[in-house]
Amino acid sequence: MATLLTLQGPDSGRTFPVKVPCTVIGRQFDTDVCLAGKAVSRQHAQLLWRENQFCIEDLGSSNGTFVNGQRLNPHQPTPLGEADTLQIGPYLFALRVEDPTPAEPSYIVRESLNARSLNESVFGQDPAQKLQVVVEIAQHLSRTLDLEPLLDKLLDHVLRLLPQTDRGMVLLCEGDKLVVRAQKCRGEAEASEFPYSRTIVRKALDEGMGLLSEDVHADSRFQASQTLTRLDMRSLMCVPLLGHEGARLGVLQVDRFRRGAPFRVEDLQLLTAVGWQVSVALENAALHAERLREQRLHQELAMAREIQQGFLPQGLDGIASSTVELFAQVFPAREVAGDLYDFLRMADGRIAFYIGDVSGKGMPAALFMVAVHTLARHLAKEDCQPSRTLYKLNSALAADNPSGMFVTLGYGCYSPGSGAVVLSCAGHPSPLLRHADGRVEEISLPPGRLLGFDENDIKLHDTHVTLVPGDALIFFTDGVTEARAPESRELFGLARLQRVVEGLPADETLARWAERIQEAIALYTGTRELQDDVTLLLLRHKGT
Repeated sequence: MATLLTLQGPDSGRTFPVKVPCTVIGRQFDTDVCLAGKAVSRQHAQLLWRENQFCIEDLGSSNGTFVNGQRLNPHQPTPLGEADTLQIGPYLFALRVEDPTPAEPSYIVRESLNARSLNESVFGQDPAQKLQVVVEIAQHLSRTLDLEPLLDKLLDHVLRLLPQTDRGMVLLCEGDKLVVRAQKCRGEAEASEFPYSRTIVRKALDEGMGLLSEDVHADSRFQASQTLTRLDMRSLMCVPLLGHEGARLGVLQVDRFRRGAPFRVEDLQLLTAVGWQVSVALENAALHAERLREQRLHQELAMAREIQQGFLPQGLDGIASSTVELFAQVFPAREVAGDLYDFLRMADGRIAFYIGDVSGKGMPAALFMVAVHTLARHLAKEDCQPSRTLYKLNSALAADNPSGMFVTLGYGCYSPGSGAVVLSCAGHPSPLLRHADGRVEEISLPPGRLLGFDENDIKLHDTHVTLVPGDALIFFTDGVTEARAPESRELFGLARLQRVVEGLPADETLARWAERIQEAIALYTGTRELQDDVTLLLLRHKGT
């Protein structure tokens, strides 16, 4: 049996049964899963059972069908598993599949009575009322994914279902600990006045069995429990809450302290049935909480990316476009990148620029990138001799670098009038020079050493190049040359990059050149998903 669980959207927490071999989803009233909303097409998608797996197929909907945030191509079935999310309009679903022939459940009544089915004897003297409460519990558990109110309301229902109960409690596993997440007492008694026996709850949880004691004082199983002896407890029931593949989620326990009216076997069966429902609700709530955490993380990463992009220059800061064309862009492999670039106009009219690659990926690299960017921009304003600036930058980074991260940097200073460029390299790939006639060559720079470590001689040197009108410099990070083919795992390499640069039309903008280089990488790797951050910085000399 399979169901679609609504994680977000209208009727959050609601489940829809899945029909085999085909379940049609849409706004039309006669579809198998009927959804409301203008973003849902009349027949939006269908869930198929093929070759022992579920597949989702978009039926040409207007607003699309999404699996894990990726829009599906129409009429192309895509596998859908329990770890995936399915989005249709405002609805976010998860697929839940149950084994149609499950093994004997771990919930076994100590007295070996069948607790798998609810029959008239289970409901005792007032079956109609108890059945109504069980139905209300099921409805309540299906309506909410917020754990605290879910458990609180559950115990209200349990006290109604079992009127002889003095206290009900839910303990949940949090790591290696059992934590009381909800307690409720009948009357004016305070739940905190009554501790519980860790021996009992651990026994129920470890054995996966429901425990019942009609008379705790006469029950030899519990004589070792000092807590029960001290509490003067009369009767108790404790059922484990077991999740998918027997995962231990916690226990549901009810106690009676008054004399008379002890719990019976049918009460344990009834509580066990409630426990099954609670286990499903707990797993759904945990899944919902995880999805919310992921959503918050994605939002935070998106904000971090926006902040990071704000550090990178988006314009030429007043540099006359008639003398030089300059373009740079970071193509991040993840939400945030460790690559960086910058360019700024000096007081004497020259343009300082650099491109860099921080070690590692993700948030640590992004944070270190911000530190490098801030220091480099500050030092660049003091001196436009590249090697001297890189020496100062290395000293500043090495003085406070507890993480041991490093950065490679290619640094230059360009004179718009003459076309003179001074370049220095700190462990970064040398740039390419594309001549006005289309010829491409690598500018061989002394490699130097990466920045971030406290050493006196990092072997940095300045190299002088003079550009003529139409000449262009192409700087790049190793994410370009180290991109790999999917089958052979061969690197994209410098020679292949040179051929791409040679083929760039001279009359196109540098922004279009960057797009063409990126397209060549995607064609080579067979995907637009980058294996590493890719950054390009292009400078073309136009003359005066």
